[in-house]
Amino acid sequence: MGETPMRLTGKMPVLRRSDMTELNILFTCAGRRVALMETFRQALAAVGARGKLLAVDATAASPAYHKADVGLLAPRTRDEAYIPTLLEYVRRHRVALLVPMTDLDLLPLARRREEFAQAGCTVMVGSESAVAVCSSKSAVNDAIARAGLDTVHTAALDEFFAAPFYPCFAKPTHGSAGVGALRVENENQLRQHVAAHGRDLVVQEYLDGQEYTIDVYRSRDGLVRSVVPRQRLLVRSGEVEKGVTVRDDGLIDAGRRLGEAVEGLWGAFCCQCRRERDEGRIRFFEINPRFGGGMPLSIAAGANLPLYLLQEVLGLPITARLGDFTDRLLMLRYDEAVYTQVDDPRELPGYDKPQFR
Repeated sequence: MGETPMRLTGKMPVLRRSDMTELNILFTCAGRRVALMETFRQALAAVGARGKLLAVDATAASPAYHKADVGLLAPRTRDEAYIPTLLEYVRRHRVALLVPMTDLDLLPLARRREEFAQAGCTVMVGSESAVAVCSSKSAVNDAIARAGLDTVHTAALDEFFAAPFYPCFAKPTHGSAGVGALRVENENQLRQHVAAHGRDLVVQEYLDGQEYTIDVYRSRDGLVRSVVPRQRLLVRSGEVEKGVTVRDDGLIDAGRRLGEAVEGLWGAFCCQCRRERDEGRIRFFEINPRFGGGMPLSIAAGANLPLYLLQEVLGLPITARLGDFTDRLLMLRYDEAVYTQVDDPRELPGYDKPQFR
């Protein structure tokens, strides 16, 4: 099923919207996002289109790689051949829509989205400036403040050591999937964390209370069309495992205001916040400008984010309505397995040393 990476080798036909009889969708850094990927298959049927789902990853040891119609291998996102490889795949497979699944390639895709457009492919990514804001903890805090919302006290590492506060929450300045994020109780624990993860960390005050992810769809005209708050009940490796939708007017309004505050955001993205246990204040701390791993819950609740994206890409009316979703829908995730025979187990990630997340 898989293909090895290829470099760009000459011109290929450009896919025009008017020629399109099928809408092929490519997912980058697809990893474990099988459930989310499959919601796009349902959305294709809902708009009356047909197309293939293509999953790109750096290794074939990826569930989505095997569950997609076509599995594709690409270099790591920091490799200079990464974007040219994606462009080659876009041309070869007549891909009309590219959807990034993690934060790892958002900036390079935002910088070069016009090249993909010239190849007939829309990349669901905001402007470079919008993605840069969301990838910076301090810039996100500024955006939260501009929206008139409460944020979380955030300090660079050196600033924190000058005026420490515990307990606190330490995480990478440009992190993803909860890697390197930890509640810290004292200076000794923080210094151990720095030794393990480096000094490129920010430290935030730790908030005790309910945590929410708010899924948002913002169309190209800057209008927020859909907002669904969902409470995170159990989180594993940075991704929600148990969650429930919450019809809360305050959270819905806050999600709308924050979604409108960052100029250049487009498509589906999610914001994170906590409600303080004692005061009940809602305080925001993160914007992820992409499909979040827990979005299948909002989609199951009736906010069909992949459908809205396909409608917009195809020039159809967007059927989203603000606040239109099922309240108190509980998601209980469980593990499924993909079985495939490999030629050489020595090539698998974790062969020499097991990986822990």
